[in-house]
Amino acid sequence: MRKVKWIIALLLVTAGWQLHAQSKSDPGDEVRTVVISAFQPEIKQHAQKIVATPAVIDSAVPAPAIDYKLIPRKMETHYDVDPIKEAKMQGEPLNPLYHGYIKGGAGNYLSLYGEGDYSSTRSKDNEWNLHARHFSSSSSVGGPPGFSGYSDDALNLYGKKFIGKHTLDGGVDYSRNSLYFYGDDVGNYSHSKDSIHQYFNFIGAWVGLLSHYPDSTRKINHELVLKYYYMDDHYKTSENSVLLEGALTHKLHEEVIGLDGSVDYFSDHSLKDTSNETGIHLTPFIEAEGKKWKLKIGLSAYGEFGKEDPYYMFMPDAEASYDIYKDVITPYVSLSNSDVRNTYRVLTSENPFTNPDIVGDIRNTRYKYTLTGGLKGTISSTTSYEAHGSYSGVSNAAFFVNDTLDPQHNKFTVVYDDGTLLNLHGEIGYQKSEKLRFLLKADYVRYFLDHEIQAWHTPTTRVSLSAKYSLQSKIIVTGDLFALNQQFAREYERSAANPSIMQVNSKTLAPLVDVNLGVEYRYTKFLSAFIHFNNIGAEKYYRWNDYPTQRFNFLAGISFIF
Repeated sequence: MRKVKWIIALLLVTAGWQLHAQSKSDPGDEVRTVVISAFQPEIKQHAQKIVATPAVIDSAVPAPAIDYKLIPRKMETHYDVDPIKEAKMQGEPLNPLYHGYIKGGAGNYLSLYGEGDYSSTRSKDNEWNLHARHFSSSSSVGGPPGFSGYSDDALNLYGKKFIGKHTLDGGVDYSRNSLYFYGDDVGNYSHSKDSIHQYFNFIGAWVGLLSHYPDSTRKINHELVLKYYYMDDHYKTSENSVLLEGALTHKLHEEVIGLDGSVDYFSDHSLKDTSNETGIHLTPFIEAEGKKWKLKIGLSAYGEFGKEDPYYMFMPDAEASYDIYKDVITPYVSLSNSDVRNTYRVLTSENPFTNPDIVGDIRNTRYKYTLTGGLKGTISSTTSYEAHGSYSGVSNAAFFVNDTLDPQHNKFTVVYDDGTLLNLHGEIGYQKSEKLRFLLKADYVRYFLDHEIQAWHTPTTRVSLSAKYSLQSKIIVTGDLFALNQQFAREYERSAANPSIMQVNSKTLAPLVDVNLGVEYRYTKFLSAFIHFNNIGAEKYYRWNDYPTQRFNFLAGISFIF
């Protein structure tokens, strides 16, 4: 308290000194102070001490709690969709197709060639095609044999119609083949041209219906084909054939069950004999496959009625394959049987110099069993191969021999024998786009017969090579090579021990090699010229005994696409 009093007194003295100083500095102003009593300071009893630390007062206003409810209301919206254009795949353009072409040419041996084709182009509804061909030669092969000219003519009409899940197709075929029996096994070449003339007329028609159900688990895919043909020749020999073939397949879970069948009616007629025959063939089967394997098991049943006593055959029909490594090596095995109908048309297609007198005694060749095993696959994207071997039990195997009973000695007849057959086959193919490709095939065929001493006119080894090379699509070179090893023809000789007895001997026909070469120059994509050289080595060989073939020959011409 005492200190406070001293402080107040000091302040008063200081104030008075300042006032006095001001009065001295400004004499015009006077300040008079009257002191009534002595100053006595005191502090009120209820005074509050000022706190040194200030209190913080929060000025933020707290947010009030709001309670509200949403009333749902459907908002009607309208959205107009703009159509999006379909996506288009930009693929490679399709190659243009043209309606047809014509080719024509001529060569030595007075050869004439003409061929034409006219067809529809791309269509989703139908397709059709008309084809005609002529090839002839009006010159002999030279030497003592008779006139060896020939002509081959063909006309084919084909059509197809797409109907929903089915395809209806059909066609008509006509051909005429004219030739001459110019061979003679006794050297009697005085036959007139008309006396050795032969021709074959053929006309056939067929119609078929094929289904294309994508889901065969619900429906049965089916195929049905009806075929008919009529054929006759210069010697009043004729034959008729009606064939009905069908197939049914149905997918059951992961397996496919099916049925293949056919009914064949056949009749032939000659001046000496007439015969008819009916064959029925049924093969039910089941197929299954996995990622690498395939299996098919069936039962083949066949019956023949007509010519001889009824014949029946039942045989398992099975095949299996397994992909060892990515289609590079795929071994396969099969067990099957088959019956080959040997008709006059079939036999004369192989050997046109066959005597018509065989009609009435034509037998079918039966493969009672055939066991096959082999390998197939692809070595690369351009090279593929296949090799297999088979062993068959065969009856009525047909072989051509010179007909010694024919007065002109220039025809062949057919002999039959039973036995077994070994067949080894190999092929390798190469194709690199359209620029280069070739295919090499080789077969070894060996009969083990019960009676005949040789498989007459049947070479044991056949080799063929075909190749094609394209040089900038302007020059196309093709080549073919065919090679057959030696063959045997049946001959009769009088026995040295007993001249009254004729004994069978075999005559060796030399191996043959036929090399052919063709060159085509495409002047434009519509017009081109070609030339073919056949039998370049000018080899004189015999495919059939006493029938020499043409030596070196060529054919040159032009072709036009429109």
